Amino acid sequence: MNQTILNRSRNDKFLLVLEIPKALKDVYDGVLEGGYKADSLQFTVFGSPVPSITVPNITLPYGGQNLNISSTARQAYPPLVLKFLIDNGYQNYWMLWKWLNLFNNHENGTTELTSKSSVYKDSIQLDNPMSDFSTSFSLVALDEYNNKLISFIYKSAFITNLSEINYSYQDQSEISCNVTFAYNQLEVKLLKNVNEATC
Repeated sequence: MNQTILNRSRNDKFLLVLEIPKALKDVYDGVLEGGYKADSLQFTVFGSPVPSITVPNITLPYGGQNLNISSTARQAYPPLVLKFLIDNGYQNYWMLWKWLNLFNNHENGTTELTSKSSVYKDSIQLDNPMSDFSTSFSLVALDEYNNKLISFIYKSAFITNLSEINYSYQDQSEISCNVTFAYNQLEVKLLKNVNEATC
């Protein structure tokens, strides 16, 4: 690889590109003038964008010893907790809140997973309701020139937690919040210097 040994990945160079779930995309709300028109949203994130990935070993007795071999089974992924910066109109926070609200409505404690509501178009498929309420998103690592280096793609993902917002009049930094996702698959793609990486 043709790079200096002093080069290091930066902690503040991750970008989240979130595909808006179909159920959320079809919700009408006057705040965004008729619904979510975009197909995806971008977030500036920091924290721990990549979880641990584990394929554990198993121990087999052999003679008077024990041998370690791979279990060839991938363990369930831990929840992904991301810290993101709230935009000045709170629209990214509000969109995540609306998504979480689909799983348990704050007004009546019901869920949109099992029943149709007037806020949804007839095109939503409820034979597999989680497909409309989950999505895929990518966490892309950038270099110092904002070139895309590697992408971590989370599939069948859905929101499970939105943290508190901490205000302080003495703190002049940007307001941040944590969001937690559950997901079923993780794919990693190298986006730059693929040929060099194979040398």
